[in-house]
Amino acid sequence: MLRFLLVIAALAALAFVAVTLFAAAAAGLALFVGARKLRQRIAGARLRRIKQARPADPLEAAWAAAAGEADWAVSRIAAARTSCARLIAIADAEPLAADAVDWANVVRRRVPDLVAACLDECRDATAAERRRNLEDLVESLEKIGAEAERRRDRFREVRVSAFTVQRTYVEQRTRPDPLG
Repeated sequence: MLRFLLVIAALAALAFVAVTLFAAAAAGLALFVGARKLRQRIAGARLRRIKQARPADPLEAAWAAAAGEADWAVSRIAAARTSCARLIAIADAEPLAADAVDWANVVRRRVPDLVAACLDECRDATAAERRRNLEDLVESLEKIGAEAERRRDRFREVRVSAFTVQRTYVEQRTRPDPLG
């Protein structure tokens, strides 16, 4: 009889452990799936927020609209936007840098016009035409960003900075004397 009770107790303990492990596995799976869905919801909310944001600056609104519509190319648009923002910062800080100021004005005027024209074109387009138009928009924005980067590099090459002056001074002072 004692053996029978021990076997029953062992089976009950085994069943308890099995149920506990099953419940823990189910809870873990639920947490994993829930976390994934939560991440998707957060990403969707961010995208909606980007689409709904209406900055006062038309250039910022154009960048946001382009990123919201061409959501597969957000990183490409962000790279172009960063290049343009760097050039605009130089143009604002150095009003005599004619090349930078010129291209900054082009960026400020043409990017909003380009994005608005593309979005107007996409309103009544088929899905394939819309995708092609948006891809063309992204390529155009990348070209604008690349030109901004080239002009920024050109400005930085000819600019005499305090760092360049200090480096030249140190180089002249530490150069070996040819006469010994």
